Amino acid sequence: MPADVASLFEGQPLDGQGVCLIEPPNGALFPRDGLPPRFRFQPLPGEDLWRITLSSQPETHALVVYTTRPQWTMDEVMWRNLTTHIAGQAPVSVSVRGVDSRAGGTLSETQASFEIAPVDAGGTIVYWAANGAYNAGGETKLVGFQFARAGTVDVLRPEDVAEAPTLDQRGEPKAEDGEDPARTGRVRCIGCHASTPEGDAVAFVDSWPWNSVVASIIDENIGQRPTYVTQAAGRVLQQPWQGAPAFSKAYWGPDRFYMLQSFGNDVTGWPTDDKNPANADHLDRLVWFDLAFGVPESLPDSGKELHDAVQSLEGEAFGFIERQGDARGAVNPTWSHDGETIAYVSASKTLDGHSGGKFTEPTDEVKTDIYQVPFNAGKGGAATPVDGASFDEFGEYYPDYSADDAWIAFTRAGSTQGPVYYRPDGEIYIVPASGGTPTRLAANQPPECTGQASPGVINSWPKWSPTVRESGGKTYYWLIFSSARAYAGQFTLPQDEFSPQDTRSSQLYLAPVVVEADAVRTYPAIYLYNQTTNTTNLTPAWDEFKIPNVE
Repeated sequence: MPADVASLFEGQPLDGQGVCLIEPPNGALFPRDGLPPRFRFQPLPGEDLWRITLSSQPETHALVVYTTRPQWTMDEVMWRNLTTHIAGQAPVSVSVRGVDSRAGGTLSETQASFEIAPVDAGGTIVYWAANGAYNAGGETKLVGFQFARAGTVDVLRPEDVAEAPTLDQRGEPKAEDGEDPARTGRVRCIGCHASTPEGDAVAFVDSWPWNSVVASIIDENIGQRPTYVTQAAGRVLQQPWQGAPAFSKAYWGPDRFYMLQSFGNDVTGWPTDDKNPANADHLDRLVWFDLAFGVPESLPDSGKELHDAVQSLEGEAFGFIERQGDARGAVNPTWSHDGETIAYVSASKTLDGHSGGKFTEPTDEVKTDIYQVPFNAGKGGAATPVDGASFDEFGEYYPDYSADDAWIAFTRAGSTQGPVYYRPDGEIYIVPASGGTPTRLAANQPPECTGQASPGVINSWPKWSPTVRESGGKTYYWLIFSSARAYAGQFTLPQDEFSPQDTRSSQLYLAPVVVEADAVRTYPAIYLYNQTTNTTNLTPAWDEFKIPNVE
C-alpha cells in the first residue's frame, strides 16, 4: 500500500466511469441478522488500488477502506455495531473509487447505497448441492447453514441414510449397473427435499425410479428413519415415480404425521417392470401419506407380497386428493401452514414429479398454471386457478406459500414451449394467495453493468423464510431462490438423460419483499457468499432445520 494512499484519491473522478459493483447491488436491503456485506466489483482496466467509503446520516464519521483487491468483507463486529445503530433508519451510502497507483491515472468512482431492515430473517437454509449425476461419478448431498452463520455443514449424504431396501420399479432392491454390490437396496441420490415441521428430519426423493425417504438430520440419529415414521409407512413410500414432498404444521403430530407429494402412476404399488411409468397419459396425481400409519405386523420388504399389501392400504396409509374441475396432471404441491389449502402446478404433461418431464422437446407445448385445491382431510374438492399465476401465454410453476399464507411465490417462464425444468427464461414472481396482480421481483435482474439480463439466467425454485415480521407499519418477507447468473467459480455440469438443456451451475440468492398497506416493494438480490461454490446449489428449503451449529 503506498504511503501517500489518501492523496491518490483526491480530485474529481471522471464522470460516467467506475467499477461494476456486483455485491451488494445498488438499492439492496439486508436483514438485520444477515451476513456482513461483502463488497465485490469488477475494476476498470489498469486499476490496482481502490477506496471504499461508507457513510450514513446517523453516523458521525465515514468508514474508509483502502484495498488492493477488488473485494472486501466487513468485519462481523463492525457489522453488528452498524446494524444496532442504523437498522430501519437511514440508508448507507457507498462510494468505490479506483486508480492506477503506478501511473497516477484518472480517478474513477461508482456510487450506490443499501439499507438494513429493522427485523431479522432467521431460520436455517438447506439446499441440494451437486457436482454431477451420481451414476457418472458425481456427488449429491444436502448442505445447510443457519442464516446468520458464515460457514456451511453437510446435513445429509446418501451414505448416511439407513433406509433399506430402497426399491426399483419392479418392487425389488435397487441394483444399478456399475454400483458397488454392497450398496444394493440403498439410497443413491438425495434430490428434491423438504423439512419436516419440527425440523428434525428431511423427506426427499431418491434416484430412479424416484421413491421417497424420510431421514433424521439430528446428530445422534443421522440418517435413521424417525420414530414417528412406521415400518409400514417406510415401505409404502417406496412406490415409484413420486415428486417433491410438502408438509403442513396443521397436520403434524401428535397422532398424525402427513406428507404430500405427486404420484406418477395410474395404479398403486409396483405394477410394471418397464423403465417407464405405467402412467401413459403423463398426468401425475396428488397423494397424501400418513407417516404414522401402522399395521399389526411389518410389511414385506419387497416383491409381490409387498405390492399386494400396499395396494390394499389405499385410503388408509395413503390416498389421492380429488381435484374437481382440473383434468390435467398435478405436481410440485406446497401446503398452506394452516393445512387448509394446497397450491400446485396444473400441467398438461407431467412425468417423474415434474411438469413436462424429460420427454418434452423444445417445440412441445406444456401448459402449466398454479392451481389451489382444499385439502379437506385428504378428500380434496374444487380445484381453481390462481388469478395472476395462470396466464395462457406463460408457464407458471414451483409455487410456495409465505409463512403467513398471504402470498404465493412461483417461477414464471416466458412461453409454454419446451421443458419446464430450470428454464433460462424463468423469473420469480409473487401473487396474493387469494389471487391478484403478480409482482415480478427486482431480484431477477443481475446488476446491469455485468452485461447479464433476466430472463436468461435460470432464476428458479423460490422459497419463503419461515418467519414474517412487522415493524413501523411494514411487513417484511424474505425469499431465497437459485440462479445461474455468473459468479466466481461457475462451471458447467456434464449432461445426462435427466439434465436440463442449460447446465450452468447455480447459486443461491436472497430476495427481500416489503409490504406496506397495498404497496409491494421488492429489492435486488443479495448473493449468499457463505454457500459452497464448487457445487451447483438448487432446490433450497428455508425452515427451522435442526442442523449442527456451523462454527
